[in-house]
Amino acid sequence: MVRTVRTGASAYLRYGYEATFGDIASETCTKKFGLQDTVNSLTLTHNRIDLASLGQVEYGTYAYGQQAASLGVGFTLSNPWIFESLFGTPTVSTNTFTFGALANGTPTTPSTIQAVVGVGGSATDVTRTLRGGVVNSLGINTSIGNTVAGTMDMAFGIENAPGTVTTAASVPDGTAQTEFPYTFAHGRLKINGATIAELQDVDITFAQNASLLYNVGTNQAVDAYRQIFDVTGNFRASHTDKAFLDHTLNQIAKGTGTTYAETIGGSPELELKFTKDDGNEDITITGSGLAPTDFGITGIAPVEPIFENISWRIKNVTVVANDLATAVP
Repeated sequence: MVRTVRTGASAYLRYGYEATFGDIASETCTKKFGLQDTVNSLTLTHNRIDLASLGQVEYGTYAYGQQAASLGVGFTLSNPWIFESLFGTPTVSTNTFTFGALANGTPTTPSTIQAVVGVGGSATDVTRTLRGGVVNSLGINTSIGNTVAGTMDMAFGIENAPGTVTTAASVPDGTAQTEFPYTFAHGRLKINGATIAELQDVDITFAQNASLLYNVGTNQAVDAYRQIFDVTGNFRASHTDKAFLDHTLNQIAKGTGTTYAETIGGSPELELKFTKDDGNEDITITGSGLAPTDFGITGIAPVEPIFENISWRIKNVTVVANDLATAVP
């Protein structure tokens, strides 16, 4: 029997949002996470319970617990639709999509997703459908000379028997979602209303700390709930003045300003924006309640540039995307 070794050229990855938890019929999985999407990890466990017996050193039997799957994805940012997993369905006005709202905060219940991982396009190849999924974290980062990279860590409570692809035509090619990638050159970071000059790199991580809920009578998850929404990030830029040192010290009761400051204030406190070359598409991440957590200096050496490294946390976030599309795909 001749076997063919599969490569990533034979695989595909798509996702969609569920109307109700685990609803496989809610939406066909047609969305791409972004360009150059990669499955970094895909694991499935049934949490086997090993049971020993008196009178012997071997295991007597096995029992099986909760089914759970995890999926780690990497991609190049090229569209805003992944933010629905954190902020719910966006508010739409013409071609402007607003995810989240500073006044109301983010939804208290997670938007669950389903994902399909397929290999090949013949009748013998496999498609795996993961349902009842929640995003544990979404990371967005870029640096000089690179694209805007995204990473997602997801947990799924349901995976049934795998399916098969009957024809090559059944494999989605994603042609309709071929979009221009964002790069470092399309980015801008504002803190306290001022653009950060000589920015070297920046990243932001959204962790919604969602958990799957299990029920007596089934080994698969029946629902999901989210806990604290934690938004953190850091950036590195050339050292120009003592502004961020002042902000950091003022988080400690009495800093250089002799008064305690919970956050840095200003408007906007944080604005991370990526704009495409055509000027018609952009993604703007705006945050309030920004507080620096760490302040570091590197590069104090002869004829070397001095950089400051700032880590921070923000309380509230909204994401606004202007896209040429008139509806969410």
